[in-house]
Amino acid sequence: MTILIIVVIVTLLVSASCSLYEAVLYSTRPATLEAAKKQTKRGKLASQFIALKKNISKPIAAILILNTLANTAGATMAGMYATNVLGPYMVPVFSIIFTLAILFLSEIIPKTVGAVHWRALWPFIVYPLKVMQTALYPAILVTERLSRLLTSQQRVATITEEEILALVHLGAHEGEITKEESRMVRNIINLEERQIREIMTPRRMIFSLPATMTIEEAILTISGKGVTRIPIYENDRENIVGYVVSHDIGNVKMQKESTDTLQSIARPISFVAETMNCLTILISFLKHRKHIAIVSDEFGGVDGLVTMEDLLETLLGSEIVDETDRVVDLQEAARKGKSENRTNDEEAE
Repeated sequence: MTILIIVVIVTLLVSASCSLYEAVLYSTRPATLEAAKKQTKRGKLASQFIALKKNISKPIAAILILNTLANTAGATMAGMYATNVLGPYMVPVFSIIFTLAILFLSEIIPKTVGAVHWRALWPFIVYPLKVMQTALYPAILVTERLSRLLTSQQRVATITEEEILALVHLGAHEGEITKEESRMVRNIINLEERQIREIMTPRRMIFSLPATMTIEEAILTISGKGVTRIPIYENDRENIVGYVVSHDIGNVKMQKESTDTLQSIARPISFVAETMNCLTILISFLKHRKHIAIVSDEFGGVDGLVTMEDLLETLLGSEIVDETDRVVDLQEAARKGKSENRTNDEEAE
């Protein structure tokens, strides 16, 4: 009876340990380990655990091999001793009880504990996993060779964009990060999927000046407008030839006579397609130290204007408004203007 009890207990303990290790190994988040690497106390353990997760097939193989050996050998030995101790008629009853014990005590409970309490448990499984991996290396080597023959060698991403977004949503829901932080992270990730035409200032809302306008006239025109960078055109508003900075206009006014035209202080302006994504434009702005670009439609005409401020508003998820802004959302104002014009036309008819 004593040997039977020992066999049952050892089998349950080994199997439960394997289930616990497996759950913790899968549940522990890489970001948590990266943060732990910076700590003096757990830095070494975190580095070792990261190495295990990067080549996760080896520790998983060790866990499964040991678990299979424990369950197979344990069940065989327990059945043999149960026959001698309890008699052949009680073996079916013992088998049912033993199977249920393995199911609940060695599978369900340990895996649940590991999945829930992985933050506290991961430091304690590093060395046991390394010992198991070393002791069972020959068997692991065989399983790896077989798996390479049966599976693709193409690398699979350890974490996907959808998983990051899900974690951000979960973090906001549980109060780990604020809703504003969650929105910003989601906006950053989705920046590549948004096209410029979704965030640009529509053509009818663009404030522009003729290139032939004098500095003196420009100062009077832009006074109180609250604009910093102003597109300039020749002959037609569709023919944008550059832009001027209000600061430059003020400097010219202070330094000399203001009879010069805006063309004399104009800067070159970039043209971008309306279908380009916001991330590409943001990277281009940062790389070339630009803050403004004209958005072209499919026919090469002016469709709108995009600025660094538009891109930052997209990241923040809210409009950037200062004390000089008369309109909060230019796109909404353009849509409202179109709607009002359409209504007036219908009434006139």
